[in-house]
Amino acid sequence: MRKIFLLRGAPGSGKSSFIARHHLQPYAISRDQIRLLLADLTVYYQEEADYLHQVIPRHVTVQMQKMVDNLVEHKMSYGETVIVDGTHIVPSEIEHFKPWVDKYHYELFVIDLMQHNTLESLLKRNQIRMHYDWVKPEVIKQMYRSYEAHPEVPEWAHGIVPSQMEKALSQRESNLDRYFHVIAVPDQVAEEDFPHVHISNFYFSFNNKFTEKYGTYRNVVTIAKTRDEAVKEFKLPYFVFKFHHKHFLISAYPIRNEMLDPIHKVHGVWSYNTGLYNVADYLKEFPENREQHVHQFNLSKLDPTRLLHIW
Repeated sequence: MRKIFLLRGAPGSGKSSFIARHHLQPYAISRDQIRLLLADLTVYYQEEADYLHQVIPRHVTVQMQKMVDNLVEHKMSYGETVIVDGTHIVPSEIEHFKPWVDKYHYELFVIDLMQHNTLESLLKRNQIRMHYDWVKPEVIKQMYRSYEAHPEVPEWAHGIVPSQMEKALSQRESNLDRYFHVIAVPDQVAEEDFPHVHISNFYFSFNNKFTEKYGTYRNVVTIAKTRDEAVKEFKLPYFVFKFHHKHFLISAYPIRNEMLDPIHKVHGVWSYNTGLYNVADYLKEFPENREQHVHQFNLSKLDPTRLLHIW
């Protein structure tokens, strides 16, 4: 739901092409673009080719990194999907994001664009890149050696290849078929009317007191009622699940079909392509679709004082 993606690859590995191909420009933070905001192109003389290159300056690296850090944390603090366009070759560059991943309850994915690139292909592509995108061949060689020495990502991160991006952006439904009953607890249910929490049932809580009492149980999920609950308290804005062979979604307000498309169905399990939306957008009131893709239960349509038994 809260996801940050780090592109991993040496110059010429296809990071910019990947962003353009997947229409990810609105979500991407580019180190090179920030460098160009801080300073104009500079001139580098390539001795072996006896040629002058205009290149992206490196003397603003410290200022650039501070700006990247500020932008990343700012977007994560609002629950935004974040994509960081950079090399991220050595594991320490990935570990750099761990404090924010923990603080804002994010999943971090490392998109590896190096697996199908050879050093020869990287150097060849570097020669035909846009003029200012050219980098010193020695830099590419060093990055390639560093990647070969440490291709792994930290255990807490998810390493994926470009073809897995679509799956990483999706939300897979949970199968609740093993439970006897699924029960929703609206926000105004009195404490004396709380259900007895049993391991054979599954519970959705919109109720703060019920969450305080049972929120740590594995079979109790708290759903956000407001933007602040979703963004600042990290409560789920919605939950998709399968129960008795039917597909459901529970949330505070009805969620539009456009926010769930496309839906992938594999062996009876549905996955919803929700990864690029801000979590707060699911707490906005939009007109309902005339025909919804999935059966929904919404707090805005429930009796707030009564338990709801789903199925």
